[in-house]
Amino acid sequence: MFIAVVNWKKCTGCGECINACPARCFEMSDGKCIPQRATYCTDCGNCPDICPEDAIGIAVGWGGQASRR
Repeated sequence: MFIAVVNWKKCTGCGECINACPARCFEMSDGKCIPQRATYCTDCGNCPDICPEDAIGIAVGWGGQASRR
């Protein structure tokens, strides 16, 4: 299982991840992108690749380490 993880300190709320995610994992909340449906993640790599702030990683399973692809 893959889980999208966002570092809210880095996220500027640009919305690029929302547009790039084919699984529709992300939503905007309080000016930040949040992985509302993070467990829908398919590890396509679109969100960490497109994030201009390097604020998104993909964790493997529960408690896995997030990493940028």
